[in-house]
Amino acid sequence: MDNKKLYVSLAILTTLSMMSLPVEAKMTKEAHALYQQACSYEYKSDYVNAIKIIQQALEINGEDAMLYTKIAGLYSDIGNYQESLSAYKKAVKLRPNDAFIYISMGNILQTLGDYENAYNSFKHAQTIYPEYKYNYLNLANVEYFRKNYKSAIEDYNAFLSAYPDHMEASENLANVYIISKQPEKACEIYANIYKKYPSAFTDFEKYGVALFDTKQYQASIEMLERALEDNEESEVVNAKLALAYQNLDNNEKALKYFKRTFLINPDLVALRFDYGNLLGNMNKNEEAIEQYKKYISAFPDDANVYRNLGFVYKKMGNNDLALFNFEKSYSKDASSLETKKELAYCYHTKKDYINALKFYDLALKSDSDNDELLANKALILHAMNNYVTAIELYKELLTKQPNERIEKNLVAASIAYGYSLYDKEDYGQAILYFEDAIDLNNKEASAYFGCARANAKLGCIEEALVAYEKAAMLSPGNLEYVNELNNYREEHSKENEEVQKSQVSEEPSLNLVTPVLSTENNEKENNLPSFESLVEQGDLSYKNQKYDEALDYYTKAVVFNPSDKIVMLKIANIYKLKGNNAKAISFYDKIILIDENSTDAYFNKGLVFANQKKYDDAIACFEKVIELSPEYPYAYYSLGMSYELKNMPEKAIEYYHCIKVLNLMKK
Repeated sequence: MDNKKLYVSLAILTTLSMMSLPVEAKMTKEAHALYQQACSYEYKSDYVNAIKIIQQALEINGEDAMLYTKIAGLYSDIGNYQESLSAYKKAVKLRPNDAFIYISMGNILQTLGDYENAYNSFKHAQTIYPEYKYNYLNLANVEYFRKNYKSAIEDYNAFLSAYPDHMEASENLANVYIISKQPEKACEIYANIYKKYPSAFTDFEKYGVALFDTKQYQASIEMLERALEDNEESEVVNAKLALAYQNLDNNEKALKYFKRTFLINPDLVALRFDYGNLLGNMNKNEEAIEQYKKYISAFPDDANVYRNLGFVYKKMGNNDLALFNFEKSYSKDASSLETKKELAYCYHTKKDYINALKFYDLALKSDSDNDELLANKALILHAMNNYVTAIELYKELLTKQPNERIEKNLVAASIAYGYSLYDKEDYGQAILYFEDAIDLNNKEASAYFGCARANAKLGCIEEALVAYEKAAMLSPGNLEYVNELNNYREEHSKENEEVQKSQVSEEPSLNLVTPVLSTENNEKENNLPSFESLVEQGDLSYKNQKYDEALDYYTKAVVFNPSDKIVMLKIANIYKLKGNNAKAISFYDKIILIDENSTDAYFNKGLVFANQKKYDDAIACFEKVIELSPEYPYAYYSLGMSYELKNMPEKAIEYYHCIKVLNLMKK
């Protein structure tokens, strides 16, 4: 809307003025004759002579408000606004309740840019004559210029409620909605105007921009292209068309309008960012980089441009420059999840595992359920030989959904950790991890080979031989496996022969075996730990709170008797105590395979799930306990707690009540 005086209807103002006149006119006959003569000059647009005639009339009849009103209007017609205002002020003293005079003064003050006093004049007129709805348009226009958009909107709507077909007021209101960041409402008004007056509608540019701001890109393009017919050199229209086509993935059209925009105004640096994005999407990477650099020259602190530069360099295979720009972006805005992810990937590619892990952890703080990030973190931990945490993460991911790649990584990590434990002479634990790997993939020769070696160290000859044979069978071309199998067979076949010779004899004298051999065999047998001794030592260590030591004894004992569920329960409980939930659950599951009615295994497994806040899994375990043992009070209590933590108080109370019933039954 132009900053200009908006005249109200002359007929309406005249009517309003006459309604304010006193019943008895004060103008003399001579003055009235001059007044009529001045009106004649005014009709001919001879304002100078008209003014002279009114001045003569005022000399005769200087107390007549109508004469001052007339001369004020004439002064306004020739642009002499100060004289016009002076005359209106004299008129309003003579006729203080004339709303017309205040409206006329408001129009002149608005034209002079004195919006404060213009508003006060219009407001005073409204107080005198509130029924005059047209004055809302004057108030709205002034409030628009004063940037009081909320009040302007109210006044435009008040005016349009009385004059709904007023096109200019509707356009002004739409414009105020655009300025006050309400493009949806602007679109509603423009759509209504366009529907009513399609041939008279001219605000194609503003309507198009409002549609663009509401992401109605196709409709926006239609309006903006109409606007372009009137002004092909409009940089706003060309720029918005470029962006609209870009948002619709019509890259060729977008490219055309970007080029036209920069031909019109090459200094639109802010638009270079979007242009760079378009070129990057079109794989015009070098051109995209050039545009981003121009943008940076004006906006060096914009984190987004460095991140997008990083994406382009990454696409070009330049990991170092990609990393440099992602780091730059992060220094400008450390909150961006996308930047943290990309930094993690870049450092991962460089095998800088410490920094990669740092940024994976930072990204996971914002996006904790992102399986890709968790999988990559597990890979980093795996590469850093932090096998236990890597294995836990792999298992956590596999509980969500099957994934062949994750499963392969879990197998590899379990085998690697098994060999690490083997090197530390922790053979019992090593066997458990090799067996975990075999459970996942029974075709993995290296897992059997590690299992064989660890069993051999523990003196479990049969288990070692079976594992050696399996490794050699799965990987017949591996000479290490084949040679070690043959050596182990040969070594223990000789031992068997010697034992058989010492036991089989035809003569009594042959019962006296060679003393040296007899001593060696006896010592060998006496030095091998028994199942019972290992359990006894484990119990003693557990009692003294030496849990790692107890775990070592128990796991060695299990090798002798893999189906002993009591020892397995002790192992599982130690893992639960140490917070190694994955291993604890693994052993509880092994117990359940041995004894599907083990209430202890189900109950403790439920406690682990509850500790992990996996309340549905915990509830399933506790319900299984009650199914197996209906008088197990702790299961009812744990069910109640689980439902309480799930914010299901009614169910919690139900199970808490069951405990009271059980206690009464016992009494």
